[in-house]
Amino acid sequence: MSKYDIFMSYASEDRNVAFTVVKNLENRGCKCFIAPRDIRKGEDYAEEIVKGIGNSMAVLLIFSSKSDKSPYVLREINSAVSRLKPIIPLRIEDFHPSESMEFYLGPTQWLDAFPEVTDVHFDEVLSILFLTKKNNPVTKEAKEVRYKKPTLLKISNISQIGMNYTDLTMKEIELDYLCIPSEQFEMNVDIEGTFDEWKDSAEQYESDTSILLVKQDEIIGYCDIYPVGKEAYEQLISGQAIIRSSMIDLFSLGGEFDAYISMIAIAPGDANQNNYLMIIDWIFEHLTEWRNEDILINRIGISVYSSMLEKFMEKFGFEYRTTNPAKGKVYETTVEDLKNNELVKKRYPEFSGSAKEN
Repeated sequence: MSKYDIFMSYASEDRNVAFTVVKNLENRGCKCFIAPRDIRKGEDYAEEIVKGIGNSMAVLLIFSSKSDKSPYVLREINSAVSRLKPIIPLRIEDFHPSESMEFYLGPTQWLDAFPEVTDVHFDEVLSILFLTKKNNPVTKEAKEVRYKKPTLLKISNISQIGMNYTDLTMKEIELDYLCIPSEQFEMNVDIEGTFDEWKDSAEQYESDTSILLVKQDEIIGYCDIYPVGKEAYEQLISGQAIIRSSMIDLFSLGGEFDAYISMIAIAPGDANQNNYLMIIDWIFEHLTEWRNEDILINRIGISVYSSMLEKFMEKFGFEYRTTNPAKGKVYETTVEDLKNNELVKKRYPEFSGSAKEN
């Protein structure tokens, strides 16, 4: 059973309207989640938002020109759609949604509430919520969990956890939202690309370049490592850009490349040393597999967004270079330096070549 009836999604500029709506709905017996009021003290803000969405029956979007342009609102709507939560857009100004917002909302029933929100609109919201509850049984047949403990899963096997590439893309966007500190950046499609670009990249490349971390058949983390050409690598390692699908080189025929690890994202509640090590182990195994397929990597760069991952990179000899447009720290090393790193020799003898000497 959902803990809340409504999750309120709104831009900070529309705060007064949002809290007025919440007050009126709660006076009518509707239990609402609204930030920052319902964020538990001391908890991770982004993770609390995602939990609030998951614990709500539906999402009420205060739609305006401000919320349409808000990257935070867009991520909340992304999370709601990925969890199959009904979205009720309450439009408080005569403004048409952008393509990004329209993608998520689709043929949703709009409630026009301009020039002002009235009792009629509150009644309409409650009516939609009543129908949602009626069509959404409290008890559902329990699905057998395939992967209970943290496990690495190839992209090509996502159907095993009931997902497709659209679901995967939404989850990756959500994990980025959880892992990249919101106070450090303002993301937009110019920096991170559109939803379609993300999805196309997943379909075209990620079966060969990415891994998922799943628990209880939910994706709790992922990693992308892409072979890129020298020009693209220089843009990435100098912090000029975040990787886009157009930068990924044609590597299936073999050859020499640089590589860029665009993300190692793990949900905050699961971001422990063992889970990071599972993904890092996969990276070294994958680099070894590529070498055996004549895909030869020279330099390796990575964008780092967590202090724990930063410590891991420094242990393996990566050196700090700069920051990227999302304020992630850019680190770099070479395959030859990795092979000579004492920790790498000990933990990954096949990669370093030390296994032949034993």
